[in-house]
Amino acid sequence: MEIFAKCGMRCDLCLLYRPNVEALDRRVELVDAWKRMFDFQRDPAAILCDGCGCQREDAEYFDKDCRTRACVLEKGYEHCGFCESYPCEIFPAEPSPEEIRRKIEVEKVWRREDEALMEVYHCKMFMDEFREKHHIH
Repeated sequence: MEIFAKCGMRCDLCLLYRPNVEALDRRVELVDAWKRMFDFQRDPAAILCDGCGCQREDAEYFDKDCRTRACVLEKGYEHCGFCESYPCEIFPAEPSPEEIRRKIEVEKVWRREDEALMEVYHCKMFMDEFREKHHIH
């Protein structure tokens, strides 16, 4: 079952989403990739997310201050895919296919294996597919 984050990321595929961590913890692998790709410096064991749709008071979020989440909640949408302003200036920025290719093939700073881990975080692709499927333009 597809579970969309407020920004359109797929929680059900996310390597930080609590049910996925409990089934197979790949946080160390993901954080290692993020260190190489983005100079990310957080302890993998300290990163866990219940999904930004979680209503529990004790819910854990990857980014407690996510501007996209705040915007979607303020507007009363389930996620960005329903917004008339999609995509907007606060929608998560993602590298283009060309930038990914350059980082892997030319600059050699990303690895194909790292990018494979990142495929589950392609919010725009998921939102574009959602909008197309539901005829939202």
